[in-house]
Amino acid sequence: MKIRIEEFLKSGRFGPLELGTSKDLAIASLGEPDCDADLGKTGSILLYGWYELFFNRENQLHSIQNDNYDPSRKESYLFKNEKIEIDPWFLNEALNQCIGDISRALEEKGMEYEVIDYYGRDAIKLKSGVVIDFDEEENDCGIKALTGIVLWP
Repeated sequence: MKIRIEEFLKSGRFGPLELGTSKDLAIASLGEPDCDADLGKTGSILLYGWYELFFNRENQLHSIQNDNYDPSRKESYLFKNEKIEIDPWFLNEALNQCIGDISRALEEKGMEYEVIDYYGRDAIKLKSGVVIDFDEEENDCGIKALTGIVLWP
């Protein structure tokens, strides 16, 4: 099954998963994770590459993110196992992607969004609730570069 980041941004669904999905169904749908870690009082996390699925104490999906995007490290945005392959769309090898670049990509697809203040920095929030995050500091090229995607309601 192909999981498309474009569809995640539009719908908030990560392939067949939506917030509230059970951990058992997530594993059955996506295959065995690279890591299944207990986070103590807050719940647990499944890792598929750098795509992180957070579950509450009731083992219900409550957050999905990849906030470790690095265009120089393919493993930070590409993932494939026996059940799924992630189509990362703009999470790719392109260096120095800024808010303007991502805004244009969203507009080309007709996706509605707004620029928001996200913990003191500009980010993009889509109608689905997914946030596209950017670095708070400018890099050596003067760009506040893309850092990842987050659905954390």
